Amino acid sequence: MKKPYRILKYSLVLTLLVGFLISCKNLEAREPIERKTSTKTDFSIELNKQRNAAEEAYIEKLIKADSTEFVRSSNGFYYRFIVQDSIAGDRPEFGDRVTFEYNIETIDGETIYSKEELSPVTKSLEQEYGIFKGLREGLKLMQENDEVVFYFPSYTAYGFYGDEKRIGLHTPIKSTVKLLEIDKSN
Repeated sequence: MKKPYRILKYSLVLTLLVGFLISCKNLEAREPIERKTSTKTDFSIELNKQRNAAEEAYIEKLIKADSTEFVRSSNGFYYRFIVQDSIAGDRPEFGDRVTFEYNIETIDGETIYSKEELSPVTKSLEQEYGIFKGLREGLKLMQENDEVVFYFPSYTAYGFYGDEKRIGLHTPIKSTVKLLEIDKSN
C-alpha cells in the first residue's frame, strides 16, 4: 500500500522538476506592435495646422493695418503695451495672486464680454481654473499698472470648445488687459 503512494510522490516531484526546467528557458523579447495613425487623425492634424496658419495670417494682416508695433510671443499670441511701467518691477510667477481687468472682443473689435462684465478678477496664477492659456502667459509679461492689447489665436484662447456661451469654437480673440495688483505672499 505504500508503493502507490511512493510512485505518486515521485511522479509529482518529477513533474515539478520538469516544469521548473522548462520554465527557465530564455525568453526572447517581442518586437513592439507598430500602429499607424488613422487617416482621420492625420486629416484632423492637417486641418488644425491650416486653421492656425489662417488665424495667424489674419491677425498679422490686422496688425499691419494698425500703425503700432506688436510683438509675437513664444506662446503664439501677439501683444503690445498701451501703458508700461518704465521701472523694472515684479512680474507675476507661479502661485502669485493677480488682480486684473480685461475684456474680450472678436479680433475685428466687436465686444463679446465687456470689462464691466468680467472685471475685476483675482486668481492664483496657474493654480485656478478660469484663466485661459494665452491670458495666463500674457499676465506673466506684465507689471502692476501695465495695460496690454493681446491678439490670441484660438489655440491660445478657448480652443476647440470655445467658452460654451458666447465664444464659439476655434475663435481667435482680442483682449485689453490691465494688471492691477500682484500679491506674492503665497
